[in-house]
Amino acid sequence: MDTLRGDATPQTIEGLLRPDLDDLDRLRAVWAEHRGPREERARARRELARRRAFDLGGGPELADLLEATTTEEMSGPALTPDHVAELAARAASLTVPTGRCPRLDEAGAEGVAHAATAPGHPVVRAVHTYLTCAGALAGNAPEEAGDGPGWALPWVLASLVLQRADFPPLVPDAGVPACTGPRGSRRVDLCARHLARLVATSLRTELSRLPSRPGPAPASAPPLAAATHRRALDYLRDRRGPLLQVLGSLDDQARADVHAGSAPQAPGEIGAPPERALLSPGANHWWAGLALTVAEATLVLYVIVQEVGPSSAGVLAVTADARLTIGAEAREAPLMSEVDGVTVMPNDSADERWPLVRDLVDEALSRSMDQITRA
Repeated sequence: MDTLRGDATPQTIEGLLRPDLDDLDRLRAVWAEHRGPREERARARRELARRRAFDLGGGPELADLLEATTTEEMSGPALTPDHVAELAARAASLTVPTGRCPRLDEAGAEGVAHAATAPGHPVVRAVHTYLTCAGALAGNAPEEAGDGPGWALPWVLASLVLQRADFPPLVPDAGVPACTGPRGSRRVDLCARHLARLVATSLRTELSRLPSRPGPAPASAPPLAAATHRRALDYLRDRRGPLLQVLGSLDDQARADVHAGSAPQAPGEIGAPPERALLSPGANHWWAGLALTVAEATLVLYVIVQEVGPSSAGVLAVTADARLTIGAEAREAPLMSEVDGVTVMPNDSADERWPLVRDLVDEALSRSMDQITRA
């Protein structure tokens, strides 16, 4: 598919996201059933917004804006042209190391307000609002490089659109592709799909905050988790040989070993994934590992199938993480971001989700090989 698409209409966006929208609707239905107390959600959202603002290099003013965006008071009013212009002025006043947000003119505010109130799926409306705002800002500041996450306004407006439709807020993500490419070309499909994955990530994140009731570990994995875990483990075994051939050209003593484990194994125990890899600390999880060794360096790639939120929700996430050890020194080796994870719903089958899981594992393997060969 051509990734440089100039058409950012709601119809185009919905066509690009149709499979994602069905998945998001199902995930949102589970989230709505298990969302937990409002006060706890509000507190967690404020904390996440402030943390993300500082992660992006912003100061207290950006943190205050993103935190305010998560509140019902700010998401309640309709996004009229006047309200959009007010938010634009506030965003333009912020000084952010990643780039000052350009000013939005009157025509831009009207266009954004129209996108924010257009009929259609809330996620399509939020993506359309983001793209419309980013495009208007880029037109007002052609000398600026790209329209990246340093521009707070598109994130604020897209988040408000989602919250008005009873979705969790959206927080800025440094990995989102620029919507405007070289010489003004558009990357609508790349940007739209990334934003849709961020919506799924926000739903998973809120589900993962719900406490799991303590209890004995299950005697065996639920069927869907077991099937997904088995596919991932078998795939790592299949890939072991070709990867070992590549590593063997660098070190004739290179090794590639596949192993597996599950939640009863303590996260700090040798061979278990890093604790940061778990979306819900203490939740049931099953992992497949591939340990790559070249000279004194060993990188262990973990593909983790984990429950998200209460076991009764039935939602799984497949994620990837790694640990790199050089000599006696072990350090974190994050491979993928939260948005790269694959959601598996209770009524899915392992076969349905396998193409997405395989893509995740392939990308994690590629990044693992890059890290171990440069260690």
